[in-house]
Amino acid sequence: MAEGILDKVKNGVIGAVKGAGDIVGAVRTTVTDLVVGTLKEAGEITGAALGVVTDAVRGALQGTKDAGAGVAETARAIVSGAVEAVSQVGGDVVEGAKNAVRGAVRGATEVGTDVAVTAVGAVEGAVEAAGKVGQDVAGVARAAAETALQAVGEVSSEAVGAVKKGLSSAASLPADVIRSVVGTDEEKSG
Repeated sequence: MAEGILDKVKNGVIGAVKGAGDIVGAVRTTVTDLVVGTLKEAGEITGAALGVVTDAVRGALQGTKDAGAGVAETARAIVSGAVEAVSQVGGDVVEGAKNAVRGAVRGATEVGTDVAVTAVGAVEGAVEAAGKVGQDVAGVARAAAETALQAVGEVSSEAVGAVKKGLSSAASLPADVIRSVVGTDEEKSG
């Protein structure tokens, strides 16, 4: 089921970006459509099926880079589109957000872009999508921020501080939720 999703999304994003006036919108729409199609093909939307989201986000970031667009700048739209897709097929939006954020961090590492900026944009995208589809914004924000910190920590312990700072200063994120995640994380490591 997930075979080839990374390449499928990568190629779809490259095609959408070339000739698109609104690159961010084109990327979001492409990711949403391809993830919806892939999840529908899977039939039952299980945790394993949601793994497709991780690969789709990675592929979208690779396609964005290959098309010459800014990867960190489009991470928000990519994750937003993936989370919207999970909602459209009746999947668990919180799990979809976590998989999308994890995929964004992995994808940023693979293409050599700023992991911290990408992680913050991914969390913003997850929260944006949760609001659009009427889901628990605070729950998605908490899960996405925790996942971002964990995934970035696996890649670069130095980047964790930048992610905490970026999450804390992002106006689009619920400040109380982010403070509780960053504070809890600092207490764990302190």
